[in-house]
Order: sequence, then C-alpha cells, then structure tokens
Amino acid sequence: MHKISGIDVLAVLLLGLFTTVQVACAQQSEGEVIFAESCAECHNSTQSGRTPSVFSLTSLSPRAIVSALEDGVMQSEGAALNRVQRIMVAESLTGRSYAETRLPETAFCSEQSAEVFDIESLYWMGFGGNLEGTGFQPSDRAGLTVSEIPSLELLWAFAFPDASEVRTKPTIVGELALFGDQFGMVYAVDTNTGCVRWTFEADAGIRGSILVDVDDNGRPLAYFVDFRTNAYALDIEAGTVVWKERVGWHPESNNTGSPTLYGNNLFIPISSMEVVMGGDPSYECCTSSGAVAAVDKRTGALLWYHRVIPGYPEEAGLNALGTQLWAPSGAPVWSSPTIDLSRGRVYVGTGENYTRPTTTTSDAIIAIEMETGEISWSFQGTESDAFTMACTGFRNRQNCPAPPGPDLDFGMAPILVTREDGRDILVVGQKSGMVWALDPDAEGEVLWSARVGKGSALGGIHWGMASDGYLAYAANADRDAVIVDVHPDKEATPGLFALDLMTGDIVWSAPAPRDTCEERQGCYPANSAAPTVIPGAVFAGGLDGHIRAYSTNDGQILWDFDTVQEFETSNGILGKGGSIDGPGPVIANGLVFVNSGYGQFGQIPGNLLLVFGIPDN
Repeated sequence: MHKISGIDVLAVLLLGLFTTVQVACAQQSEGEVIFAESCAECHNSTQSGRTPSVFSLTSLSPRAIVSALEDGVMQSEGAALNRVQRIMVAESLTGRSYAETRLPETAFCSEQSAEVFDIESLYWMGFGGNLEGTGFQPSDRAGLTVSEIPSLELLWAFAFPDASEVRTKPTIVGELALFGDQFGMVYAVDTNTGCVRWTFEADAGIRGSILVDVDDNGRPLAYFVDFRTNAYALDIEAGTVVWKERVGWHPESNNTGSPTLYGNNLFIPISSMEVVMGGDPSYECCTSSGAVAAVDKRTGALLWYHRVIPGYPEEAGLNALGTQLWAPSGAPVWSSPTIDLSRGRVYVGTGENYTRPTTTTSDAIIAIEMETGEISWSFQGTESDAFTMACTGFRNRQNCPAPPGPDLDFGMAPILVTREDGRDILVVGQKSGMVWALDPDAEGEVLWSARVGKGSALGGIHWGMASDGYLAYAANADRDAVIVDVHPDKEATPGLFALDLMTGDIVWSAPAPRDTCEERQGCYPANSAAPTVIPGAVFAGGLDGHIRAYSTNDGQILWDFDTVQEFETSNGILGKGGSIDGPGPVIANGLVFVNSGYGQFGQIPGNLLLVFGIPDN
C-alpha cells in the first residue's frame, strides 16, 4: 500500500553490502560505486513497478535517505555504518550536500494568538474526518459552496524542510492547524497566515493525523503516533509531553495509519516493515502480525491488543541460503480504524501475508469488539496473497513466497455510511480494483461488489474513498506495478468513479487526464489519493500533481490547479509541489488544505501544504 517508501527499499538493497564494506575514511565516489555495483540493476528497471527509479532516488533529499538508515525503519542495518558512510551514500545518490534545514525565526508568529482553545470549533480531525471515516464534510463545517469553488485561489503555502513527501492530514480546530512531517516534527500553524505558533520534535516520522481533545480538567491535548509506534499525549498550550508509550510489540512494528479517538480510548493501527526486511535473504522472515491497540488517552496504558493473526509463528522451513523462515506472518493494518458506535465495533483493513501458509485474516476487513478487542467477524477480499519485497527484485528472491501473491491488500480504512434507505453499510475499496459493500449486521456479507479498475500492487484503490450518503467516490490508480497479473484481459482505467450506494452501479466516471504528463518526469495520469466530498463537489488529487474539484452530479471538473511548481512559502523554506498521493484534501471553515509531494515509487517529490480559499472571504 501506500506503505513502503523508495528509501526503505534502497536500504534493503544496500543491506548485504553495508555489512561487509569497511570504510575508514569515506569519500563520495565510493557511494557511487556502491550504487553502481549493488543497486543500479534493479533501479534502472521498471519491470516490477515497486522498485524506485533512479529519478525517484536522486530527487530525494540527502536528509531523507540518511534518516531512513539512522532513525527510520532501517536503523538496525544503518547501525553497521558510521555517520560519514550514511551521508556518503545519500550525497552520491542525490548530488547534494547533506543538511538539516531548520525553520527561520521569521517563520514563527510575531504575536501570541489570543484565541482560546475550543474543542467545539473542531472542523476536521483524522484521516476520514469523522469516526465513520466517510471523508464527507457537511456545509456548516466546510464553509464552502459549489458556486464558490471556481473562485478558489492560493492564500498561502507551507514548505516542509528537506522533505520529499507529505503524508499527514491536517487537523483543524478554530484557527489552528496541526500536522506532522516525515522527520518527526509536529507543527501548530495559524490558518489565517501560515505562521508557526510552535513545534515539537518526536522520535520518528509521523505518517498519521494528529488528534485533539480536552482532558477532565479542560486542558487541550494533542494525540499522535510516530513511525516507531510511540504514542504521545502533548499539552497543546505548554508544548510539553503528558505521556509517551511505545505500542508495537515487534521490533519491526510501525505505525503508518492515523489513530482514531473516541471517549477515553485511542485506537492505533499497527503495521510492520518486515515486508521490506524480507528483501534481505539473511533475514528470518517473518514473525510479525498486524494489530490494533487500544490505549487509555489519559495515561497511555494499554487496554487491549488485537493480533490480526492469532497465535504466534512457527518454523516454516529454510530458504535457499539456509535462513530460517517463519509462518504465519504479515497481515499489517496500514490504515486508520473506523468506529461503529451503534454496534460497539472497530473496523480495519489488512494487508497481505509475508510467508506461507497464509491466513483468512489477510487482505481482509475485520470487525473487532470495541470493549474487548476480540474479533467479531472478517471478510477476505483475496485469498492466499503472500508477498515481500524480495518478490520485486531480480536477485536475492530467496524470501519471496512461492508462489508470490499479487499484493492486493486493503490499504484504505473501511467507510461506515448510512444509505438513503436508512441501512448502514461498510464500503471499502481494494488494490484489486474492486469496491465492496458489506453488511455489518450479517458478519460482513457482501451486499454488492463492483470493479472500477484492473488493480495492481500500487492500486486499484489504494488510499481511500469518500461518501456523501448517496454515492461512493473511488480514486482508482491502476499503476503499472503488477506482481502477479490476475486480470491480464482487463485494461487499466485510472480516474475517479462514483458508485450508487444502493446498487454498486457506476453512476459516472472521470478518466484521469493524460495530456498533463507529456513532458513531466515522474508524472502518472492516475488518481490514488483519497478524495474528500462536500455537498455538490468531490475534491481529488492526481499523481500528475493537479488538485481538482468535480461535480457530484456528473463528474465534470469545476476547478483545476497544477501544484507542480515552486511557491513562495509562509515559513521561508523553498517549496515545490509534486504528485498528490496518500491523504486527501481537508476542507474546513472556507479553506482547502492540499498536500503536494510524494516521491515514492517514481512519483514527483514535493514538500508543500497548500491552502486555498476565496480572497477576502
């Protein structure tokens, strides 16, 4: 899914060499040799679609590459290198000097805000904007009408220092926007001007949304989880940590999706980088399981921990190099949990298994009892799907399950929506290109299904959908990343689709424009990022870097803005837009917040949060 970065894959490909190469005084030229001898063969090929291109790697910042080896998912392997060696590799790949850019003093607000934190002024929070994950913003919170959309103009832009991707979705409360970055920095920004009120540095990158609430004494707190599964409660006014607890139980546990907050419970999805580690033939693949953790928001204490794969792995033979293999494993929870208050359940989507034999809880939608963490029911979209990054290489395929699966997981969070007839349904898209409607009252029975795309390891439906209660809006990527072609007779159909919630019929489709990518390297005519819908219009970003608003009536484009350009920014950092992938836009209080930049798997890198509105509104 949206889960593994090009940086992560690079670290795996270099792993075997890093453990043997000894450099007393590293020089940049040696980094070029390392890449030419150990990496170029895979990165110069586009056969798998999952291996980042040379363009993608050279477009990253040196800091981003070093961070992956030093503070990210590959820190255990990066420990075999000294800091000079890490920087040498990064600088040779990018052709740029290593730097850690900090915000200038001019980026910070010159005056303290007189605004009093008011949880009642919460306009948007979490990946889907509500507990049900619908991505729908009603008129009173959107503050934007269909007639105003063509008049949207850029009000200000915020650049993330040294970043090559923008993954977190802003939370908007009053005139405060909260979001994180790939290096672990949390920003509190004034929505009127883009000036920074305060920052906080976490231990690792932040990929999910930041949540807000008040404690029993009315103190405003921010809750978030970093990539290493450290969960934080932060005093918003004082900028101090109230509590901090690591949630993941496995050494390679990660957090890649947004947590969800209800009552005193914080529900945290747990994924794993073992799917990347499996690319190393000496790694004992694999022993992790996807999970959901419930913690007490007041203390960080663990309430329950649901393992997607019950029990623990057992020995499952040796690979060709004699390395011990383990099974069952995998089924990570890449995305945000969805809350069903009336039924007292938490719904999550899961990914593929890493080893064989596979389980029935991979590539599945799982219903979990909110109070106990026990499974209620599960629905599996694709059976027998086992995959690691070893399956994408030309060498070192020893940890690729035989036969390899197509990697068609549920990367998005399920949507709980009430239809016109008053019936609740779960709607979810899969990387297979399928949209499923499930009955939450009949153990996930399929009410209807519809195919909107050919499907592939990079989507299909990758990050999410949205629904206004009448239609479901699916962004279909159909990238050319096919591990196993399960539908060789079908054509790719990238674009935006609207489906009738009653029947699953496609009401309209808006194919992704192709003329925008003619002279743009790293550009793909496809929709992958999750859409966001307001009454009358659905907003969706493209891998071509355009943000567009479509009429919910017929899919006609109401507004189109090309983000792939340089911008002056409110924080004084050089900003450039790129592909729009991952989280969808946030529409709140008359403003449209758009992430621009996603330098993974060959897309166009960028480092911007763009904020649009109606001038003088």
